[in-house]
Amino acid sequence: MDKGNLSDKEKALLAAARREAAAHKAAPAGVPAPAPGGTPRAPQAKAAPTPAERLAQLMAEERAETELRKKKMRRYGIGISAAILGIFALWVLRASRRR
Repeated sequence: MDKGNLSDKEKALLAAARREAAAHKAAPAGVPAPAPGGTPRAPQAKAAPTPAERLAQLMAEERAETELRKKKMRRYGIGISAAILGIFALWVLRASRRR
């Protein structure tokens, strides 16, 4: 991955993912041991997402945020272009009436 093209937010997310991955490597795996009697224990209510799932979630959030930003830019771009065109049309009308 080219690090020169990353934004500050992406760099921070990448650093957080690396720290989380390092913490998972350092900590022993949280696999539940079988209970006495040979039956496995019930799984926890909600397991923490894996780093890959977390990264996928963050990427999806970023994609959604980018899409909203693009829609906003398109909306403002059309409005600003229309305003400039309107001002130009008024200027042409005013300039043509003077003569």
